[in-house]
Amino acid sequence: MDHRDHNPPWWTRSVQDHLGPHSDIFLMDFMTVEVSTPQGCFGTNFLRFTIGNVYARPLPPFPHSVSPESSLLDLNHPYLVAGDFNIHNAATNPSRLLSSREEKESAPYFDRVSDLGFTHLNTPGIYTRFPFSGTHRPSTIYLAFTNPHMFSAFRSWDAQSLPSTGSDHAPIMITLRPPTPHNNKPTPS
Repeated sequence: MDHRDHNPPWWTRSVQDHLGPHSDIFLMDFMTVEVSTPQGCFGTNFLRFTIGNVYARPLPPFPHSVSPESSLLDLNHPYLVAGDFNIHNAATNPSRLLSSREEKESAPYFDRVSDLGFTHLNTPGIYTRFPFSGTHRPSTIYLAFTNPHMFSAFRSWDAQSLPSTGSDHAPIMITLRPPTPHNNKPTPS
């Protein structure tokens, strides 16, 4: 069977109908995983949390393949989103001289972060991308954000401890508290 004969799920078709013929690009660049925790997570009464992953490619004529509204979700439970947003902002790299295009492209993301009360987790000025060519400079485009419900579970963001993967992006380690308290002591059986 030719892969073009395969009918995508109904929700994919409706998204594609809404976004147009190139919407398959959008569907591949953002994903979430929702984790259920029946006993509550991160010391709260929330019964689930969501992790989002972004790869926002520059995609003319749109600024990026993943918009602020589709990645920085307004959820009523803990949410962390991280990934390659491909934007430059003074909050992530204070010493970088930004072009007006870079400021214009990053503003909607950081405006949404502010509007929803998200917290930017990166350590300002720590690079997350080290280009292989000498024509580009290191930058901070791999970003992480939490909503207010998740922030209390955040412990650390580290882009310097893990070994290189061979990619031009630094591996990032984000540490959270355990999803549920570990109060249950083992009992002999």
